[in-house]
Amino acid sequence: MPLRTSITLLTGCLLVLGGCTASNPWWEASQSGWAQYGNNVEVPRKARPVPISLLAEASTWNHPIYIEGWIDEVDREAGSWMMVSDGTTAPVMVVSDGRFRLPRNARGRRTMVWGHPLVASGSTESGTDAPRSSMTVEFMAESVKIQGFYGLEVPPRTTFEAPPAAPPVPTIPAADAEPVDETASTTDPAPEQKPSSDAGSDAPPPIVDLPDR
Repeated sequence: MPLRTSITLLTGCLLVLGGCTASNPWWEASQSGWAQYGNNVEVPRKARPVPISLLAEASTWNHPIYIEGWIDEVDREAGSWMMVSDGTTAPVMVVSDGRFRLPRNARGRRTMVWGHPLVASGSTESGTDAPRSSMTVEFMAESVKIQGFYGLEVPPRTTFEAPPAAPPVPTIPAADAEPVDETASTTDPAPEQKPSSDAGSDAPPPIVDLPDR
């Protein structure tokens, strides 16, 4: 067998073995003890992280994707967003979908984020210059993995405001009930006074003692 043919066959075997043993980076992160936030999604085995520079194009795809990079900044108040960069373009803002929060001390750690890119387009005007088109790209996260479990704070819980209490229902009296006069006095009635006897009555006159003469 010629030497060139042997080298070609050996290279092909190595490529096939390499493709068979290639694993999912998301799965590798799960097995390596990365901290999990949000939904525990099952990423397809053939999925690979999408560069942040391609998120505007990926927003037109009809399926979720995931990105991989480093956390540059985290929301220090509520842990609702973080800035992630991968070196291909400016950092992108990753926003939680509202069902989970991010650890506020995760800055500088590696992360993977599964979700959907969102693109907002508009135009800006400055003085007499012609309007300039602008585009903002954000990433709505459904699931987040952060490298290194130890040292990360427990994210603050999401809070939901309780609905206001219903007003009291007025009591409606029955149709056959007699109306009650609430203004009537509850005190006992005064006793009746008997009328005084008249002068012309049949009763005898009183006896009066006269002085001795």
